Amino acid sequence: MYKRPVHNLSSSFSNSLPNSSKSIQMALRSILALATVATIASAQSLNVVNSCSESVLLFTQTSFGTIDNNVVVAADASANMGISSNWDGAINVGTGCTSDGSSCTTGGPTWDGVTPFSRAEFNFYAIAGSVTYDISLIYGYNVGMKISSADASCDAYACTINNCPLPGPGSDTCYSPCCSSASACSGGALPASGGGCVNNAGPGPNSAFYYTTCPNAYAFPDNDGAGGYTPADNVDYTCSNTAITLTLCPGTTSNIPKRK
Repeated sequence: MYKRPVHNLSSSFSNSLPNSSKSIQMALRSILALATVATIASAQSLNVVNSCSESVLLFTQTSFGTIDNNVVVAADASANMGISSNWDGAINVGTGCTSDGSSCTTGGPTWDGVTPFSRAEFNFYAIAGSVTYDISLIYGYNVGMKISSADASCDAYACTINNCPLPGPGSDTCYSPCCSSASACSGGALPASGGGCVNNAGPGPNSAFYYTTCPNAYAFPDNDGAGGYTPADNVDYTCSNTAITLTLCPGTTSNIPKRK
């Protein structure tokens, strides 16, 4: 919807105003401009809502920008992650962790899939005013996730798993789809020497279970089909509304087809 620029509202009579009135008018314009910038800035946010029955530790990884790290969120509580406007990175969820993440039942301290964890990835950097997001199960699963925007027209991805082909430690956790056994994950889900996921890109031994159970979550690194592997599912979405909520343990799973 077109909005008339603020400076046009008084252009027809500004020359007839006394200097003091002109100064007031200029000050008001500045205030309005600053308010507009503040409104735009405050619209971008990343909030995590913990609907799980236990507290979690949020370990963040950053490619660009800044975000809070080692954030403990109690059960039925929420946290604003304090992202910069250009943040690009991931939120990894640990359970049974110490406050600094030096010891966890799942996730830390290695955060490479030796123990399983759910991961959500966000890029506020690549496209100004937009965010691209996804749920990744490449390192396993320990809590359900849902990513949603304040704009309901944007795809809301969700994943909840109740039965695993390869159960991990704790309750309702699953080792990485790249691993055929717990010991196969002892070097991480994606070891430099190569693991169970083909070329650390294609499907792994248990990927079929994951992409069938949660079709809107990455079950192997190239699950979006960028490198030619199949299936190429609807696993990442770019939304023009940057007020984002990550809900843990949503109890739901989405099945949104890929747009052609």
